[in-house]
Amino acid sequence: MAEAEQLRTTATATEQAAPAPAATESAKLRPSSSLSKETPSRAYIRQGDNVLLKLPSGIIKPVKIQPNGTISLGKYGSFKGHELVGRAYGHTYEISEEGKLSTVQVTLNEIEETEANNEFITSSGAQALSFVDIKALKESGLSGREIIQKQIEEHKTYELKTEYSKEKYMKKKEAKYLQMFTPLEPTVHMIAQYHFEKQPSKTRELRPDTLANMLAMANVRPGSRLLVVEDIGGLLVAAAVERMGGDGRICVINDADSPPDLHLLEHFNFSPSDIAPITSIHWAATDESWSPPDLPLELAELDKEKERETEAAKGKGKEGSAPKRNTRELHKLRKRKATFQKVQDARDEYFRGGFDGVLIASEYEPLSVIERLLPSIGGSAPIVVYSQNVQLLFSANLALRNHPAIISPTITEPFLRQYQVLPGRTHPEMQGMSHGGYILSMIRVLENADAQAVGIGGRRGKKRSAAAVVAGSATEQENGDSRATSVSASEKEPETKRAKVDGAEAGGEGSGSPADAGGHVEAMQVELSAAVDGVAPL
Repeated sequence: MAEAEQLRTTATATEQAAPAPAATESAKLRPSSSLSKETPSRAYIRQGDNVLLKLPSGIIKPVKIQPNGTISLGKYGSFKGHELVGRAYGHTYEISEEGKLSTVQVTLNEIEETEANNEFITSSGAQALSFVDIKALKESGLSGREIIQKQIEEHKTYELKTEYSKEKYMKKKEAKYLQMFTPLEPTVHMIAQYHFEKQPSKTRELRPDTLANMLAMANVRPGSRLLVVEDIGGLLVAAAVERMGGDGRICVINDADSPPDLHLLEHFNFSPSDIAPITSIHWAATDESWSPPDLPLELAELDKEKERETEAAKGKGKEGSAPKRNTRELHKLRKRKATFQKVQDARDEYFRGGFDGVLIASEYEPLSVIERLLPSIGGSAPIVVYSQNVQLLFSANLALRNHPAIISPTITEPFLRQYQVLPGRTHPEMQGMSHGGYILSMIRVLENADAQAVGIGGRRGKKRSAAAVVAGSATEQENGDSRATSVSASEKEPETKRAKVDGAEAGGEGSGSPADAGGHVEAMQVELSAAVDGVAPL
């Protein structure tokens, strides 16, 4: 059934593909009595979970499953929330008139080519049923499938359409009249896609594939220790939480002395253990000269209050025992002290440093943020910055090229293309996606004033052992002496040749006999050989 749904829908070249909510005319309904209502697995919908409902029109609606609540989908019907408990994500369900859900089992129908070519189809007037007629059919109680069948029967040129055109026509009518939906799990990809399509400015136009590239560049994994600077509602933090699985540390730095704005975390089904690694501090606390406020007096005396309670319990019934304090007030004081201590621990961990990754998606200038966080970033840690404007990243890239603690600053523009995947009709979609922003990535290196570059400009080759290196040094020294001798001999060689030429001229212009020529040649060869003998072989 999953393969059939994938062939019936338009798949995208992204991390996840959502199955289509529409089905063919031959779809069969399967009752839900055999489904388990209480399944702890994440693959099934649980009570209190957040779910994304994909409607036949392609719109995604987020809902929260309440046992006694009613979920209304407008013209697509309504049903009780408990109907979804225990059902699997990704399946398509149809709503009956009584508000019951039935699983739609989709079958794949092969499409055969015909001689029809849409040549004789008129642009208008082919549909005999008017809007008033269709409205009357709805009021008479006909189901969506019956209304679609009526429209096909009254369509004058339906039989003249190609098989591909008929299928498009059916899918269009099913999306309009059938009361169906598909529940999707609220993963980071789906939430990012939902906000990118509905309100891109809320998440700074961060596309799902761009977010995936950021996580890959920052090497986010279970056990990571990350510094996160973002103002997109916690989407970047949620992506790190999903990848880390509750193992590691996420230090969020915000611009106010209060918890950061992470309201998008409420749309996920994270457990308390998943979000336990999240801590936060404000920008003022990242300065070493900043000192935290003193612990309030009432919080400082909380331990003394506990001691007095213990002594009062021991001296029960004695005169002069300390009065017992309000339990609710003590609970509030302990909670305030725990919060104060948590902030102090987060600041201490920040100054211990050694964080192995940085993710930034903020309105602040990237260079100033990186310079402030640099002392707490560990060696070889990747730094990834997102912005929807390349000019902001370009100025930071120029400044970081000559920074001694940064190497390989690079600006990347992600590219995404959606594909229609259908039998015999797989091709890129005609309408492209919106711009996905830019990514500036770099690597943090530790500065060392005593470090020296070795082998710059040298020829790359195989590694040699220590003995081979020593032997090579001795050979180079000998070759250096030989080269010096060779230079001295070569300096004398022109003088010898010049004297020999002068002697030949003094012997007379007419003395050009073969014997004399042979004598001169022999003398030249002897002198050259004597010069060459003084040069050691290389």
